Amino acid sequence: MASKVYYSKRIDSETIRAVFEKALADAKRKITRGDEVAIKVHFGEKGNTRYVSPGHIRPVIEALKPLEGQVFLTDANTLYRGMRLNATDHLNIAKEHGFEALKTKIVIADGQSGEEEEEVGIPGRIFSKVKVARRIARANAIIVISHFKGHILFGFGGAIKNLGMGCGSRAGKLEMHSKIKPYVNADCISCGQFVENCTADAISMQDDEKAVIDPGRCIGCAECIAICCNEAIEIPWHGATSLEAMERCAEYALGAAKGKTCVCVNFVNHITKDCDCMPDSEVIGKDVGLVASADPVACDQASFELVFKNERNVDIFKKATHVDGTHVTRYGATIGLGEIHYTLVEL
Repeated sequence: MASKVYYSKRIDSETIRAVFEKALADAKRKITRGDEVAIKVHFGEKGNTRYVSPGHIRPVIEALKPLEGQVFLTDANTLYRGMRLNATDHLNIAKEHGFEALKTKIVIADGQSGEEEEEVGIPGRIFSKVKVARRIARANAIIVISHFKGHILFGFGGAIKNLGMGCGSRAGKLEMHSKIKPYVNADCISCGQFVENCTADAISMQDDEKAVIDPGRCIGCAECIAICCNEAIEIPWHGATSLEAMERCAEYALGAAKGKTCVCVNFVNHITKDCDCMPDSEVIGKDVGLVASADPVACDQASFELVFKNERNVDIFKKATHVDGTHVTRYGATIGLGEIHYTLVEL
């Protein structure tokens, strides 16, 4: 049976609550009293204004109140440098962007430096277990609120990317970016912390007293990134390929949603070329509206197809990024994350 996807051209408080409640009613597992409910959001990076605003998240919180669950807003730390690299700065940017006004607990799911994780077993083709941010892994339900927009590596980013990449611990994010391994740059001050804390014995001090990471020994735990206070660790982003990253992300999404009530809401407006981890970039498409489903694959596929139709059958994401973003939905369907076929219900 095809998954139901709820859609409205309107984006206002009443409509947001309506589409969310429709999708929530379709969830296989119902939220019960006392459940921990993680509302997975993106608090926005410095210089970005296109993230889903607190005002648009409020109707979801209000809809959850009668269920008497323990609701909290959450995101996990990033792998790249910015205002979301550690919990302290992450909470500061959330406050700066107005999320404290929602009067809902804010939790950075993988701890101060991205080190708090739990391994979740999955029937993946690449992974048998994935590293999910601890507070998300322990939640009974996850509500995934996403801004649907372009992405340089994924073509587009929506529910699957928010659920997979967004819920991985720092080590998990490193795993998802293909087979890349960190390296030490010229900013190393020879403090020796790396050597002492590397569980794989992959870091050594060279004759010039600079730290060096042996990629053959490195296990990709990302602990050195968390430890370094001098920003001396670099990620060779060019080592990631789009198809590999999308497949790994879909498997992480499978782990993040495992055993949980899962509902996805995509805001398909302010469609930019780049993701919300960057300062505002150019708008590449016209606003479409609001899409919600208990199926992350169907939610993203419907969002993409609505944009495609709205742009007169032009894939604006592929045109902007040269990446076919629908690979992630097709792969997600093959591993049981959701269904690529859906029934669209317009409200």
